[in-house]
Amino acid sequence: MKKTARHGRVRLLPYVPEELAERVANVCSASGVTESAFVEGALRQYLDGTGDKALLLRRLDRLGRAVARDHRDLELLSEAFAVFVRTWFAHAPRIREDAKREARDLAENRYKQFVQHVVHEFSGGRRFLDDLPRELVASDAELDAIVATSVGASAGSRRD
Repeated sequence: MKKTARHGRVRLLPYVPEELAERVANVCSASGVTESAFVEGALRQYLDGTGDKALLLRRLDRLGRAVARDHRDLELLSEAFAVFVRTWFAHAPRIREDAKREARDLAENRYKQFVQHVVHEFSGGRRFLDDLPRELVASDAELDAIVATSVGASAGSRRD
């Protein structure tokens, strides 16, 4: 079946259910576009994988990866805190009653120094998690390319 081009365009004659044809006609009349322009735009979005569904899936995938990273970081920080508490309990000596006031003052001063150090490190962009080795499976660009390939492959299999 040979299609002839007219003005750089090829005429397609697909058959669609009557209900779908009515819906297309209603949308086109309401928006003031031709049926050809509407179908062309829909086909481009579907075949290029730029429709709302593909974009939504990409964004959800990106958010899922971010949540997974946050979950891993939270687990790691929780474990680091648990190790710190165990070490502190193992090495913190008991304080005599007459030395408790002095110990509280010293602890308060050391805590203020600690908070200042944390603020300094945090404001400088340095994070504890940055010191830890990271296992990088793929960058966001690589994962987006994988999603685009899978969307394109699934669009190709649906053309039959």
